[in-house]
Amino acid sequence: MSTGEGGVDVRRVCARLRSATTRAELASILYREVSGYSLFDLQALRGRVERDLQAVPAGYRQRLYPLMMEMLFATHHTLIATMRRPDPDLPDEPLAGEFQEFCGMVEKTCLTRESDQRLGLLYYLLAAFNIFVLALPAHPVGTPFPGGLTVEIRNGEYLCPVREKADDVENALCPYCPAKQSDV
Repeated sequence: MSTGEGGVDVRRVCARLRSATTRAELASILYREVSGYSLFDLQALRGRVERDLQAVPAGYRQRLYPLMMEMLFATHHTLIATMRRPDPDLPDEPLAGEFQEFCGMVEKTCLTRESDQRLGLLYYLLAAFNIFVLALPAHPVGTPFPGGLTVEIRNGEYLCPVREKADDVENALCPYCPAKQSDV
C-alpha cells in the first residue's frame, strides 16, 4: 500500500513529480503538493531536523542549525510566494537528467520509513525546488562540514567540499546537487 502515515500517497506524489518535463512544470507540481502541508507540518519537520542534529557534535550543530532552519523556511516561503505571483517568471528549461533518478530515490526512501513519511516527503519536495527549479545547492552557501570546509560560491559557481563523497549514503541529495566538488 502506498499511502503512508498522515494520508500521504508517496507513489502518487512521485508519479506527479515524474510527469514534469520543465523546471516551471515542476515548480507548479511542487506548489500543489507543498500547499497541502500546514505550518504545523513545517514546524514538525523543523523538530525532526532538530532531533537528527542531536547526533552531531555541539560546536558543529550550533553552526549548522541556523542554516538548516533558514533553508527549510526560506525555501517554503520562496516556493509559495513565487507560485502565488501572477507571473512566477521561472525558467521553462528542461529538467536535469538526474531528476527521474531523484524521484526514484525519494519514493524508495519515503516508502521504506516506518514513520515520518509525510515529513520526509516534505523535506524532499523542498529540496527538489531548490535543486531542480532554482538550481541551488542541496546545502546552502556557508554550510559547514567537518574539517572547517563550507559550501561556497565562487565566480557564480557553487562549490561543495563533500559533493562527491556521499556515494555510500542511499538517500543523499549530493548526486542531484548542482554544486561542483570544491578543491579540498
